[in-house]
Amino acid sequence: MKRSIAILLIAIAFPVIMGCAEHKTTTSPKVQQQGKGFVVMELFTSQGCSSCPPADEILGKYAQKNDSLIIPLSFHVDYWNRLGWVDPFSKAAFTERQNYYASKLNVESIYTPQLVLNGKKELIGSDETGIEDAVNSFLKQDASAELSITTQRIGEGKVNINYVLQGAKAGTVLNLALVQANLTTNIRAGENSGVKLTNYNVVRDFKSIDFNTSTGNASFNFPSDARVDGLWVVAYLQDKASGKILAASKESAF
Repeated sequence: MKRSIAILLIAIAFPVIMGCAEHKTTTSPKVQQQGKGFVVMELFTSQGCSSCPPADEILGKYAQKNDSLIIPLSFHVDYWNRLGWVDPFSKAAFTERQNYYASKLNVESIYTPQLVLNGKKELIGSDETGIEDAVNSFLKQDASAELSITTQRIGEGKVNINYVLQGAKAGTVLNLALVQANLTTNIRAGENSGVKLTNYNVVRDFKSIDFNTSTGNASFNFPSDARVDGLWVVAYLQDKASGKILAASKESAF
């Protein structure tokens, strides 16, 4: 059930209404490794949403498996910030990314917690059974491209990324995310006031590179508050027109 709130966002493509969704959490995920598939799990969440902690917990279960073929990512949106608690990991760019998916997946309203899998399927982020079924389905599907990355830490505050793509075509974009493994926050206001929340695989920085060559490099500066030993770089190739993710890879940033 989706519970809309009276906030309007003028999106890049079209206006949408934001809300909060609830779903019953069941048991821990059972992953079936079959085929050569992968799955990128993009959770759109907020520390200001009372329905988000169960979804954060489910994402954490996948993150803690540390499976190279399953890449959970937590994007903290900013539209809940005006309701009492400013999520320190939220960015307007992440809300824009959620709106991008709304246009590709024909979703009338964006909400939290929303989970998008491989850019092709969206569902409530706390629907543990539905997520488990979808993850196992994507793992059975072969990737349509190949992507590998290597990282090199530069001093205490920067990481360089080299990437190699095979099978990429015009109209694709390489997404790069700087991810922090887990972060615990004492929430002092808003719907989760008084709660200590742990978020997993939090995206701290994000950039997209239009495909024009099969090799290249990029870099991230580390957030000043981040533990270096908890940072990862995730790369995934995406078709801009459909939103489908074609390949993915991850590597430690330290």
